[in-house]
Amino acid sequence: MSDQSATDNSTLSNAQLQWQEDGAPYSPEYADVYFSREGGLAETHHVFLQANDLLGRWQRLDAELQHNGEKAVFVIAELGFGTGLNFLCTWRLWQQAACQHLRLHYISCEKHPLTLSALKKALQQWPELAEWRDKLLPLYPDHTAGYHRLPLTDITLDLYYGDALTTLNMQSNQNTSVDAWFLDGFTPTRNPELWSDSLLDTIGRLCRPGSTLSSYSVTGRVVRYLRELGFGVEKRPGFGSKRQMLFAAYQGQADSVEARQSKESSKPASAIVIGSGLAGATVAHALATRGVKVTVLERQSQTASGASGNRQAVVQLRRNKQQDQLWSFNTHSYLYALRFYQSLANASNNAVHWNPCGVLTLDSAYRNTRGSDSSRDTYEHYSPQILQTVTAAQTQQLGGVSLDEGGTWLPGGGWINPAASCQICMDHPLISTKTDTSVAALQFSENTQRWQLYDDQNNLIAESACVVIANSYSATALQQTGLYPVQPLRGQVSHIPASSTSNQLNSVVCSERYLAPAFDGVHCVGASYVKNSDLSELSETEHQENLEKLGVIASGLDLGKDSPLAGRVAFRGSSLDFMPLIGQVPDPVLPEEQYGSTRHLQTEAPEKRLPGLYMSIGHGSHGTVSCPMAAEHLAALICNEPSPLPKDAADCVDPIRFIRRLRKRRK
Repeated sequence: MSDQSATDNSTLSNAQLQWQEDGAPYSPEYADVYFSREGGLAETHHVFLQANDLLGRWQRLDAELQHNGEKAVFVIAELGFGTGLNFLCTWRLWQQAACQHLRLHYISCEKHPLTLSALKKALQQWPELAEWRDKLLPLYPDHTAGYHRLPLTDITLDLYYGDALTTLNMQSNQNTSVDAWFLDGFTPTRNPELWSDSLLDTIGRLCRPGSTLSSYSVTGRVVRYLRELGFGVEKRPGFGSKRQMLFAAYQGQADSVEARQSKESSKPASAIVIGSGLAGATVAHALATRGVKVTVLERQSQTASGASGNRQAVVQLRRNKQQDQLWSFNTHSYLYALRFYQSLANASNNAVHWNPCGVLTLDSAYRNTRGSDSSRDTYEHYSPQILQTVTAAQTQQLGGVSLDEGGTWLPGGGWINPAASCQICMDHPLISTKTDTSVAALQFSENTQRWQLYDDQNNLIAESACVVIANSYSATALQQTGLYPVQPLRGQVSHIPASSTSNQLNSVVCSERYLAPAFDGVHCVGASYVKNSDLSELSETEHQENLEKLGVIASGLDLGKDSPLAGRVAFRGSSLDFMPLIGQVPDPVLPEEQYGSTRHLQTEAPEKRLPGLYMSIGHGSHGTVSCPMAAEHLAALICNEPSPLPKDAADCVDPIRFIRRLRKRRK
């Protein structure tokens, strides 16, 4: 019996399975089993956990880190996620290790992921793994090519869906290394791609001295090539009826703190984040979970006083017409945001008010803004788990009310309370917040290798080797980030009392404005979009415009134009190309300015970055989706960990794109 693909995504196909009499999955495509019939758990322990001496290495390294007063990450990379058995066993062993100063980051490459239903069926064979299985399954994606980051409670799991060679080489943070490799693809004769010289080259490049590798396969060509790459290779007793297995260690020093630093610089012990909205709060949270002590500076008297202070904010997909790098960033940011807010809700008894009620966008939203609804033709490159086209009848069923119009449906979307989300993010013992603190200037001290932060009276506020600028359009007031085209856009949200009809609404509905389900008897409607305005007072004109642009939603839900003026005004920071700016801040002094002219340079001048200075700004009206991903990416760059973004997606939000465009125009 075959398990059919759960997705129509043209770039990803699920595993086609046959189920054996004992309930084990079998791949007819590769003519191979997913785990040993002599005992999957025992095979995993012998070939991967024990062979790589994971428990001993973790505990020794954790003790050394404790002695040195440091924290670090241990990275495992696997070829072939399959049923997730290796991962679940590793996770269980990790909890037994009880490390306090070491974090675990697990990367697994899978070209044909199991469907969720197939994974559930396969993992029923091991009730002893139920505790970990039941935490994995609610977050497990079985669709969409690319990088999927799963924020589990005590471990980070990255699933790379696609060709292993491509996805491993697409990692945007090339400073990271892998500590242990699990080579668990189907046998080399049936799945040669996972055992190619090119892939082994990549594995070698991503190792540090002391990195290890294990596999059930002892194919001669693989053994010889690993030795050529600098691995010491052993053939050890195999599992069950297999006479031998492979173990290899990358030659070099023992796996100590000093050895780990031979290929990567140490992460900072502390950092300063400027801004306490979603951009700043999520960055602070990401750094604190990695053991970095964070100070958040906020110029207002309260945190999340800008656009992040609204009562309700919609979490929805930013759509793209084609499957390119923008699609990659927006789609995976959305998918990660859904998991992130769910994790915040789980950790806080849902103090963030995360409501994954779904987001319904009516056809009129496109007809009114683009003259037609032809854009719906572009939705084929989204998995139906992400985006679905629905009829008017389905609209009523999903939204709970009759709107007599079809549209599109985001089953995973919803709304949050952004201010509460910021507070929960910053409610961490390693995070402290200073309000009424405005940063007017930054200056780097060559002597101390630290950034010094000054107020408008030139008084020193604080200093740190690591600073993250996350204060929206206010970043343009700082010399280091002043050239970036981020402008304030006024947005007014209207607060509308719920009617008896609108109280039945159970999903977010969007036309030219969004309407969120009632929260404490009040709907949020918004938001207006006004350029070149610094007025902070509520506008009756924008209030009426919000209602009018709800169109059929307002009339269908009995929301009258006579609703009293109430709401909130905030200013978003939007970039010139409408994509956020996320990454290490480039040196604003171009080489041609420093040396007079590019004519005097024999080769293309290297792009320089300012040491220890990062930014997360320009999120516009999509910050609820882009900020959590931005935070993980920045934390990965700062702490030298694998990023959740592939290189092409990271490039499209890297602030250096504006430097490159400027240089191109000047040439």
